[in-house]
Amino acid sequence: MNKNEKITIAFAHDVVVDTEFALSMMEIMRKMPERIASYHCVEGTGLLTKSRNIIVKHFLDTPNTGDWLLMVDTDQRIPVESLSKLIQAADKNKRPVMSGLVFAAVWNGLALRPVPAIFYQTDDGGILPMDNYPKDAIVEIVACGAAYVLIHRSALQKIRDKAPDDIKDWCWFQDGPINGNRWLSEDLIFSARLRENDIKLHAHTGALAGHHKMLWVEEPHYDMWAQSNTAGTGLEQLM
Repeated sequence: MNKNEKITIAFAHDVVVDTEFALSMMEIMRKMPERIASYHCVEGTGLLTKSRNIIVKHFLDTPNTGDWLLMVDTDQRIPVESLSKLIQAADKNKRPVMSGLVFAAVWNGLALRPVPAIFYQTDDGGILPMDNYPKDAIVEIVACGAAYVLIHRSALQKIRDKAPDDIKDWCWFQDGPINGNRWLSEDLIFSARLRENDIKLHAHTGALAGHHKMLWVEEPHYDMWAQSNTAGTGLEQLM
């Protein structure tokens, strides 16, 4: 990213945001003020897709919002070092969409399956999460989540310019059923619209963000732990 280019950081929220998210935003503001054009937040509309579209419309239509939109979710923890890597990798011509690496959480019984929210295309045209990704590297992808992604203004404007007049304010994000009676999330449809407009997507696997998930802790979790740990260990935080 050019040293003179600036970023708008934008997020949707439902009144409450994660404390670690707020602290990471404060740290970014403190250590990278020269990079930040503005902050923008949308109070929850009840529909994430609608909120994401409102964010993009505001970014494009409001003066002095900078050259890049950083879209983040409020259950992410974004270290300054991580954002710095994303900024350094971004390029309005070569890499106009740069995703950080966030993990979704899928539960298989009591076992947590972290899923990289960056995707590659399979030989039959489908998409799958990029397991076994190269560490701390820039990789080309076909889709990403929208929880931590840096997008150049020109990419968003290109989608709007080619959209029908009656949906130009809502043309970036949409969710719904697709072929095979499967539901496609709003971020994957956004990725598809980028590809339809010949806009490449990349990810930096070293630009990591923590993803806060809640769970109920119950006896079966203890039983799983006890199978491979010694009684009386791991109590340092309680002392």
